[in-house]
Amino acid sequence: MGYFSASSLSEAAQALTVFIKGDGRIRLVVGAFTAQGDVDAVREGLRLKEVSDRIGAEMVDAVTGVDDELFQHRFKALAWLIAQGRLEIRVALRPNGIYHDKVGIISDEAGDAVVFSGSANESAAALLPTQNYESINVFPTWRPELAAWHEPHRESFERLWDNRSRGTVVIDLPAALKDNLLEVAAALDAPPDSEREALIAARLKARDEQEAASVDADARRPRPPATINGMPFQMREHQRQALRAWQANGYRGIFDLATGAGKTITAIYAVVQMAKGVPGLTVVIAAPYQSLADQWCEILEAFNIRPLQCYVSKDLWHDELQRRVLDMQGGSDAFQAIVVVNRTLRSPEFQSLLARVPKTRLLWIGDECHHHGSAALASSLPANADYRIGLSATPMHYLDDERNDRLKAYYGDVVFSYTLAQAITDKVLTPYNYYPVVVPLTADEADEFISLSDDIARAFVREDKSSGPPSAALTALLMKRARIIGSAANKMGALEHTLAGKQPTPHALFYCGDGQVDLDGIEEGDVADEGQPMRQIEAVSRLLDGLGWKVSRFTARESRRDRDLILEAFKTAAIDGLVAIKCLDEGIDVPACDTAYILASSRDPRQFIQRRGRILRRSPGKTLAHIHDYVVVLPEDAHDESGAARKLITAELKRVAEFSGLAENRNQAYAALRPILTAYDLEHIL
Repeated sequence: MGYFSASSLSEAAQALTVFIKGDGRIRLVVGAFTAQGDVDAVREGLRLKEVSDRIGAEMVDAVTGVDDELFQHRFKALAWLIAQGRLEIRVALRPNGIYHDKVGIISDEAGDAVVFSGSANESAAALLPTQNYESINVFPTWRPELAAWHEPHRESFERLWDNRSRGTVVIDLPAALKDNLLEVAAALDAPPDSEREALIAARLKARDEQEAASVDADARRPRPPATINGMPFQMREHQRQALRAWQANGYRGIFDLATGAGKTITAIYAVVQMAKGVPGLTVVIAAPYQSLADQWCEILEAFNIRPLQCYVSKDLWHDELQRRVLDMQGGSDAFQAIVVVNRTLRSPEFQSLLARVPKTRLLWIGDECHHHGSAALASSLPANADYRIGLSATPMHYLDDERNDRLKAYYGDVVFSYTLAQAITDKVLTPYNYYPVVVPLTADEADEFISLSDDIARAFVREDKSSGPPSAALTALLMKRARIIGSAANKMGALEHTLAGKQPTPHALFYCGDGQVDLDGIEEGDVADEGQPMRQIEAVSRLLDGLGWKVSRFTARESRRDRDLILEAFKTAAIDGLVAIKCLDEGIDVPACDTAYILASSRDPRQFIQRRGRILRRSPGKTLAHIHDYVVVLPEDAHDESGAARKLITAELKRVAEFSGLAENRNQAYAALRPILTAYDLEHIL
């Protein structure tokens, strides 16, 4: 062998206990480094002791201080064989370099032998199959046709052993190493045996695997980031208060935090802290849409959490989720994170696997949890989750008590609220100016609105109030009337007037309705051929294009990839604005946005509260946001015998009151609306 080393002993010497048991005998020649002058002196019979002592000291150093239990057992086997005279070691010296031949001869009692030679060094890297690529040639002596290959090796070894090789000097085992080995052997009560060695090896392997698993688990353990979005990470006081309230409520409850106040970060920080105290914690996060799920995954990565994404295609997650659930059931301490969209949540495949997660390990987080108040989704929420967090800026529905009851039955009560006013005061959100723009309906729109309002009033009288949600017929009437307000034709002229004389500015949002705009007879804004209706979003896009704005639509029609590209272009100001319908209502972060034009809004406070939150998120260089709100009223000459005008204005003013109440320019907003408020005796609303 090339040289004497601890690593070679630790790996190759595992056969020594077998030699002890089988009465085997070994002759071993090892190489050693030395200078040419030393070799010449030894050849001439000079300085043999000096050279031997130096080489012996180096060999002793190679094996001294190695505290590996398996190595020590094998070293004792080496020592025992030396003491019994069954292992002889000699050292080969070369004038330059090292004796590096790798040749072995193994013979049995019948005289048959195998001879091998090859490239493998005497090191762990060379001997272990998982490391170096090495090869050897093996020649069995009982095959006469191979005699020409193996006989030279056998003869060469005998010459070497007898110190008859040209250019190589062979000396006996240095006294320093031999004395060390004999001392070790003298302390043995019995020869080392292979059974004990196997037990030691198995125990050490199990320990190493456990340590490796522990290291791997630590590497995968959730932890807070040093920075997030380029800023030092730090939990805000309101977020800590929310978590304390949740803990005090038995780890259940709803966080009613203003949009942009950090609901996601608060929940993920709860995951980080829970993972420390709950071995094998499994967190499942349900988001209403794929875009929100992607956003969750991105933020989780910052906390060293790499979730399984259970959406897009079942083929991409089902088998892996099944494997993880089996690990959980088997008591694995590995932390698990899963992100699912509501549509997948309801699937039988996901429900079946979710039900098998041990309840004492399951933390359920419902993002935009107000969706989970619906009968269909409420029945899909995991009853086996001991820990539950609901997140929403608008958890309770303003009309549907049954929905609210279902939500609280699962998550518990709202345990912490943090209002928009508090967020602005604490500088968590950006202050804003509010600009209401009064938009009268056209004569035709007003007539249709009043007629629909009368039909709706009669339908309400006929409806059984205790039978649940409105009938399909009533719902259709309500939607048709809402589209008239959302897509009012005069909004196009009002928007053009707002933008007149202004240069396009980046980071603007334009919220549109899903109805059509009938532009017949409307002169302002040449955005369509006369008499040719088009969807409002198309009309707005064409108007903006004509004014020199670079905008992209952001609707349900765009693919996931297109949306990602559009949002990136928006963030980098490659485009000026987004023209959206509903896709930006919930959750999606566009903090750079500082201006919104609300051309359509439902009466549901949830929608306009969520939309306002989109605009107020903090971003570098953003000190003030701007909201332009197009408020629909009936024209002064409308025949409003049923009081539809007053009802319409009252409904619209609920949003206006909400927006203007916290605006920096609330007095200016009031002044813009005062003529309408005075005309209908509604000044008390603002």
